[in-house]
Amino acid sequence: MFLQQFKEHISEKKLITLGDHILMAVSGGIDSMVLCHLMIQLKSEFNLKLSVIHIQHHLREDAEADAQYVESFCKKNNISFFREDIDPLSKQKDQSVEAWARENRYNLFYKLKEEIGADKIVTAHHGDDQIETILLHIADGSGVDGLRGIHEQMKSIVRPMLPFSREEIEAFAAENKIQFREDSTNDDLSHPRNFLRKKVIPYWKKQTPHLIYSIQNLTENVNETKEVLDFLINKSINDYVEFESKERMIIKLDDFRDEPISFHSFLIHYLIGKNDLWRRHDWNNLKRFIQHAETGTVLSIRNYTLLKDRGRIIIQTDVQSDEKVYSVHMGDELATDHFTFSWSSTKSFHIQLSNHRHETVDAEKLGKNVQLRLWQSSDRFQPLGMKGHKKMSDFLIDNKVDRFQKNDQYVLAEKNEVLWVCGHRISDRVKVTESTNRLAELSFRKVVG
Repeated sequence: MFLQQFKEHISEKKLITLGDHILMAVSGGIDSMVLCHLMIQLKSEFNLKLSVIHIQHHLREDAEADAQYVESFCKKNNISFFREDIDPLSKQKDQSVEAWARENRYNLFYKLKEEIGADKIVTAHHGDDQIETILLHIADGSGVDGLRGIHEQMKSIVRPMLPFSREEIEAFAAENKIQFREDSTNDDLSHPRNFLRKKVIPYWKKQTPHLIYSIQNLTENVNETKEVLDFLINKSINDYVEFESKERMIIKLDDFRDEPISFHSFLIHYLIGKNDLWRRHDWNNLKRFIQHAETGTVLSIRNYTLLKDRGRIIIQTDVQSDEKVYSVHMGDELATDHFTFSWSSTKSFHIQLSNHRHETVDAEKLGKNVQLRLWQSSDRFQPLGMKGHKKMSDFLIDNKVDRFQKNDQYVLAEKNEVLWVCGHRISDRVKVTESTNRLAELSFRKVVG
């Protein structure tokens, strides 16, 4: 009965199709061993090629016996076996064991899939795992995305046992005399998942016999709601967001009128992390930032930094600035990952008021020890048309250069005397006058991803 229901489910949802090469993630526990037996029984009917990957985390003394058992099972059943070992010393200090193990597992799954040409990676997650996961997400304050739970299919990952309960899996194992390995750490109630598994869900299921079905229905409804929400946000993005480059987006807060304040949060989440599961602190930090942050305040989320700046929020990926100092001379052309620069002689004077990426200057005023670099607080600058000098920080503020752009502002300078704030203004020192004998043309352009 269980085998028939499993076959009908994968056929209806098209989770596994004829001729697939299946890479199964097998720990040796009851869930993954039942998955192996199910796939073996369907192998001929679906014309499947089966492979197994076993991850040795080196977290338990008896884990090696698990690996040996799975390898022996695969040899007996003519299944290709692949073992991968993870070094616990690779875990970062601020990373939980669970997150470290999960990240490494899935990286190895995808890597091996490509190496052996598998079509799908199949894991043994089931309905009780889904309940545990959603309850943990609720505890973490993960919001709507947390209620989506474990996805039945994402990219090449397939989880065909999600509609089935632990009891159904255990009954199938007993009926078919399936041997498996017990993980002793599953009895440690200090782990939240184990506590839910042992002390919460069994009693809940007794009171709610159709709990697995109800949770499955919940995830389907939430996924549909999320799909609609993403669709509506995507349709309205051009009304609120300006994309300056691949690394930089601007949300125009002044364009918001009657939209609820939470729309700002959902919009930003869609832009920078729609596939990431945010926790309570991510959402709370973002809401406080949107509602209460002053101009100039920054917030870091994942690999992005957000800046509150005069009626807008600027979002930028964390890009490393080029702190190298370039010595430049007449005739030089530079092309880096961050900018292109050229310094050439010219016979004619070009005034380009609307384009400060190109400037014509007095070549003889540039000096012999000119450098192209990021600006420094000790720099002195006499803007074109001014008699005195001005602090670079004041000049950038006056020209409404935001904090991100300040951190990535290049200047052409001789020692601490700025000759050109690239893209903005030249120094009065290098301007062309009636006594100018030689002209130079400077060009600077940021690389836009």
